[in-house]
Amino acid sequence: MRFRMRWLFGLSVALGATPAPAQSVATEPGFVFPTVPAEHPHARALLANALRYLGPDNRIFDAASGYPFEGWNQDPAKGLYLRSFTQLTAIGQGMEILANVAAGLCDSPLMSRQDALGRLAHQTRSLLRDQGDPRLGADGLLGNFLDLATGKRLGPLTSDVDKAKLVAALGAEKAEAAWKALVAKNWITPRKDGAEAAVNRTPTFGWEHFDGELAPFRDNESKQKIMDVLDERVVMTVFVDNANLSSSIARCIGALLRPDVKDAPEVVDLRQKLEQFLENQRAGYARLYDPAAGQFYFGRDASRDRLFGWNDLEGKWVTGHVDYLVNEFRGPATFVVLRYGLPLDAIKNLGFKIRPYKAGDGRTLHVLAPWEGSAFQGLGFELAMTELDRPSWRRLLEDFIAVEVDYSTRNGLPGFLSESYSGRGTQYTGSIGIPEVTVAPNPRITDAPSLYTIGPAYAVAPAKVEAFLAANWPTIATLLTDHGPWEGYNAPSKEPITFQTSAHTFSLILGLLGTASEHMKTYLDSRELGAGLQSVFRAGVGADLLGAGASAFAWDAKTHPIESGRGAGAGFFVRSPRISEPGVAFVAAGVGGFDLSGTVLTLKYRLKSDATAASLALKPVPTATNAGPGLIPTEVAFDLAPTGAADAEVRIQLPATPGLAQVKEVVLTLAKAAAGKPLDLTIVGLAASPP
Repeated sequence: MRFRMRWLFGLSVALGATPAPAQSVATEPGFVFPTVPAEHPHARALLANALRYLGPDNRIFDAASGYPFEGWNQDPAKGLYLRSFTQLTAIGQGMEILANVAAGLCDSPLMSRQDALGRLAHQTRSLLRDQGDPRLGADGLLGNFLDLATGKRLGPLTSDVDKAKLVAALGAEKAEAAWKALVAKNWITPRKDGAEAAVNRTPTFGWEHFDGELAPFRDNESKQKIMDVLDERVVMTVFVDNANLSSSIARCIGALLRPDVKDAPEVVDLRQKLEQFLENQRAGYARLYDPAAGQFYFGRDASRDRLFGWNDLEGKWVTGHVDYLVNEFRGPATFVVLRYGLPLDAIKNLGFKIRPYKAGDGRTLHVLAPWEGSAFQGLGFELAMTELDRPSWRRLLEDFIAVEVDYSTRNGLPGFLSESYSGRGTQYTGSIGIPEVTVAPNPRITDAPSLYTIGPAYAVAPAKVEAFLAANWPTIATLLTDHGPWEGYNAPSKEPITFQTSAHTFSLILGLLGTASEHMKTYLDSRELGAGLQSVFRAGVGADLLGAGASAFAWDAKTHPIESGRGAGAGFFVRSPRISEPGVAFVAAGVGGFDLSGTVLTLKYRLKSDATAASLALKPVPTATNAGPGLIPTEVAFDLAPTGAADAEVRIQLPATPGLAQVKEVVLTLAKAAAGKPLDLTIVGLAASPP
């Protein structure tokens, strides 16, 4: 392991000395970052080290295609698999960094502006060539996880096998025997009544392991036919990864439209080719949009001409959709909708949940909850859709960063919890996150912080993140190497997690640079799409949910009757000696519903019974695409504390999103733990207003 301790801070820690003061941390000579202020030395030092990942000595770019490899792994015991393939997200991010260098926003001694432009042109040629290769993509979209090991691009190996293909290769009788042997050997796991199977690429999978149950098929001809079926190359066009690539390319064009570079002939030519690549994707995105659901499909197996999905309990194939707002694809999906003129329903029909988090200072922050509790899902690789210019999103993102910093600080973590390598062997998992803001019910890993989401976090709250870096620099400095920072930190063992992935390292770089939104805005304006972006983030006018234009009613199980109604004042009361599962609905009178997009929802209440957790479900005006059971409900969770005769209030910031522009009904429910207890609650007021 070759650490280069480039700062006195890191060296003093290694020697067991007292850490040096923050002002001793300095950016190395030759690195110039005009978008990162000098008063943030730790952010600048981290950015400089991350850029070393792209240094020529590290050979992170494939010579043939120019694409970046998946990552860095110098431990021979773990193999060099991270150097044998790439993925679309990393390709786009790497190109975006090169565009920033070419535009003069990220000077380093490792790469000149002209070198960056040359690499960018090389990758653009490869993308256009690969886009037209039916072995690598379909309908203008590329398959993910391109194999680079042989010096040419190949699609990934199949993860599924059809029994019919084995029958075609071996004949019915021999195929039946081989299929049973493959199952016994655990090379395949049958499903769908045995007509197909998942391929298990275990350590004993492959040409050299035709023994045991597979011994009858170890002759070269049989082995070759079986392996041809099991190792078929496939084309899998994934929506999220293609959208990541597309939005990165748009930001490349935006960077290359900066005044200092935009008129150079080679830059004009490059922008035209990048734009052609985007235009070529139009048919692919149209095919991945489901007009019946008003959502994007996860992706398509072009080799089988089948949409991504799974077999339900009855063996029926169920297609999967992109359906949750608080995820890394939020910005890229928005870009695809705008760039290709697809229905806004694809964003409108994304559900979300807001969860309460109690910080160390006693405050309760209500934040958008990532499905896995991961900082990556909350922030994405970059914040590129001008979110920070929108008051509602700025507030929500600032609160999210406050939660990340609070949790990590209280638990001694020198980074944020996010999808990454976990430090448990070679495990890469999305199960790393903060339990309090996680939607998924599975346990979280809470001792494997990583560094990459510090990038987009810095774009949101630079001063707060700089302070966090300074406080944790003695540990962070031990993660820095001559090829950039390691993935993260194994808190139990107090050791670096010795993996690097290009997508993560690039996200750290781009987030610290903070140019994404400016370049996206430049691109969209150049295409006269700025008005569309405004419509996505349109702030609502608000509503009085207890006013004259709304009705309210309550209910519970027939065995638990309740008393409810409007009192002498404007409030709505609900009383019962023993509740079961009560609910209170506030319903808009007009067909347009309540306009809650980007508003602050304020609930004023009086509670004379026990404290309880509660939630508000925000139900949209029914349309052809949102009336089915498949949508994830939008819910806001919070706590109600006893107030006696006094009033209290809960204020919750809602995101500006088209899904909240027409809310027909807001339904209040209580936690199941309240069942069997008395209830005396008065909703004094329920209103939404601009922030």
